[in-house]
Amino acid sequence: MKKYACLNTNNGILLLGVFCVSGIAQAGIMPDEIEFHGFLTQGFFHSSDNNIFGQSDDGISPGLTEIGLNGSYQPLDRLRFTAQGLYRRNGDLDRGSVNLDYGLVDIALLNYESGRVGMRAGRIKTPFGLYNETRDVSFTHPTILLPQGIYFERSRSLLVSSDGGSLYAEQRTLYGDFSVKLNVGIPLGNNREIRSSILGPDAKGEFQSKPAVAAQLNYEINGGEYIFAVSYGSIDLEYQPAAGETLLNGEAYVQSLVFSAQYNGEKFSLTGEFDHRWNNISDFGNSLPDSKSITESWYIQAGYQILPQLQANVRYDVLYNDIDDKNGQRVAAERELPNHIAYANDWMFGLRWDPAASWMLRAEYHRVHGTAWLPLADNPVTSSLIQDWDLYGLQLSFRF
Repeated sequence: MKKYACLNTNNGILLLGVFCVSGIAQAGIMPDEIEFHGFLTQGFFHSSDNNIFGQSDDGISPGLTEIGLNGSYQPLDRLRFTAQGLYRRNGDLDRGSVNLDYGLVDIALLNYESGRVGMRAGRIKTPFGLYNETRDVSFTHPTILLPQGIYFERSRSLLVSSDGGSLYAEQRTLYGDFSVKLNVGIPLGNNREIRSSILGPDAKGEFQSKPAVAAQLNYEINGGEYIFAVSYGSIDLEYQPAAGETLLNGEAYVQSLVFSAQYNGEKFSLTGEFDHRWNNISDFGNSLPDSKSITESWYIQAGYQILPQLQANVRYDVLYNDIDDKNGQRVAAERELPNHIAYANDWMFGLRWDPAASWMLRAEYHRVHGTAWLPLADNPVTSSLIQDWDLYGLQLSFRF
């Protein structure tokens, strides 16, 4: 029998684990009830102005790295354990950290010919839109950057997963397949990321989350040829200011409703999503007055399979932080910020090439009008942001 040694180093444990477990899996020496999978993604970005995933302005930033290793164990037909460790580097938002992305027990309460009902407990992925539950696995979505009006990078950690429980049900019918999920748990938000997104880069306190709710109803026709979904989520955050801060013990409460639709043909695909979000900021004191606003964002995306290994994608997405201040004049007057921080319109064109089942290379170009979704951690001087800018991305991914 071959021997496999997995080296354990502080910075490379997940990367080494991916290739080590890949070799073991390929050797076929694992029990059938145990499965391991992994992925590695490295992105490079250049922008004409502004920064994303680190210092991309007039340079090349290798600031997006994702390495994941997941495993599952199914000792019984109705019982399954699964977990994933994730190393992620995301510019100045996250300079590199290893986390338990998810880790749960899945119990099928009821299994029958046309469906099932079950529950999950532990660290659970959040159902939100079409891509959120698998957003870290690049092979599961068609572009490097997901539409930033819905799948924010600057506040990603609040949406990815939570510690709690989930009830789910699936039903197959002659008219299509239905599924529903209901999650209740504490979001895992990265405090540096959340502070930067809500209060700006100068805030030093800590946000604490109350139990959050996420729910999704999904309907599929012809095995996923047509997909329709409605997602709801609410997050309630309480702020504990650091010593000496002028901010008080404030609260940020956000509710979001997302409508999703997708068509997947033999060569052509079409996707659209619309997000309506209610925002309530209160009790932070005079330095941040109370406010209520409604954020709206939407996108439409088309894909075409040029060759079996080559796909082209084009997308247009729109974001307005406050639908009553679409041009940003009010936020510019009240908070002395550039007006274009209130909106963003993004044209994207991308290519995806899969030279083998385990490898993928993607390239894309964005022409952006506005700066609403830019991470403030990468752009701490908001007055220097440029309204119209270009973004180029290149990404290499491996999986097993």
